[in-house]
Amino acid sequence: MESNVSKPHHAPDLRPPSRSRDRRVTSSVRVIKNAVAARRQAKAKTRARYAVAPRAAAQTVFVGDIGGTNARLQVWTADPTDPSSATMTFEKVYGTSGHPTFESVITDLFADAGVDAGSVSAACFAVAGPVANDRCQMTNISWIIDGAALQKSFEISSVKVINDFAAVGYGVLDLKPDEMVTLNQGTAKSPTGPIAVLGPGTGLGEAMLFHNGSSYDVVPSEGSHADFAPRGETQRALQAFCEATLGECEIEQVCCGSGIQRIYDFLRIHRGQETKPDLDPAGVTDAALDGTCELCVEAVDVFLQILGAEAGNLALKCLATGGVYVAGGIPPRLMKVIGEGGELKAAFLREECRYKDVRAGYPLHIILNDKIGLAGAKVYAMRQLR
Repeated sequence: MESNVSKPHHAPDLRPPSRSRDRRVTSSVRVIKNAVAARRQAKAKTRARYAVAPRAAAQTVFVGDIGGTNARLQVWTADPTDPSSATMTFEKVYGTSGHPTFESVITDLFADAGVDAGSVSAACFAVAGPVANDRCQMTNISWIIDGAALQKSFEISSVKVINDFAAVGYGVLDLKPDEMVTLNQGTAKSPTGPIAVLGPGTGLGEAMLFHNGSSYDVVPSEGSHADFAPRGETQRALQAFCEATLGECEIEQVCCGSGIQRIYDFLRIHRGQETKPDLDPAGVTDAALDGTCELCVEAVDVFLQILGAEAGNLALKCLATGGVYVAGGIPPRLMKVIGEGGELKAAFLREECRYKDVRAGYPLHIILNDKIGLAGAKVYAMRQLR
């Protein structure tokens, strides 16, 4: 029989929660939130660590080496963050005689290379003539190459105009090992040391490069118009011959293409062989290379002695621990005579000199790349992309 006694009734606990329980809940929520945030941060760091930065779009660059007879032009594409990725897409030599202005050459280049107007990011043109404010009035033709005008006319972001031998200086920075012959390794070689560059061709070009902490800057020079400093009786007589016939004797006048011919003409008189035939510079070097004329052999030897001495003098003036680079069209042609150094290296080192150990510290190279000016224009143009 069921009991009529009712079971006790438990009323709900309506008391407010205790502060200690509040603190426990709040603390737990905070821990969870912190853990979630930490996990998100860790994932973000992981994604960042393995993320591949997007490559910058390739940009188009024009470069050129402009002489009195030909304009040698190239088109390159490059990632501005990685100049070493540059790829040449077009190259052509334009005759200056067929173009009334340089602008007409650039118009043809756009068409021939299939490049759209307004799509070129930078250009650099190395020119044979004096340059001021990216502008040059060419010496042997009527062209005016004006960087600002070209930039505006063809919608090119940046146009630089530099002297052709300054371009050779910048080209040294782009040389590959198989594009030069090393005659002296150099006991004081430095990867950031000053660099000396000289090159006999139609004239004699000279320049120096100095490191600014991140890259090299080219400093042009008119050192080739300094006085010739002869060594020995034959060279002193050569100096007197030049002074009598020219009124002066600059180093350039005995250390370039016409200088070789001048040395030969002097030797015909000096050696009492005036009946020898008249020869142009190419004729003298050809006869020296094939050994058919002893006087031509001597003329080339004297030329190389003068070139080696001037290379050594330039090295001493700028402390060229970064190297001395001999450019120009003549030295590569004479490699059969130069061999492992010959008269050029001997004059450079000058063993009888009290500074012979200092001279031996400077590396000496012959540049074989006949497009070194274009290479330098490319180096300078790529810098405009940064």
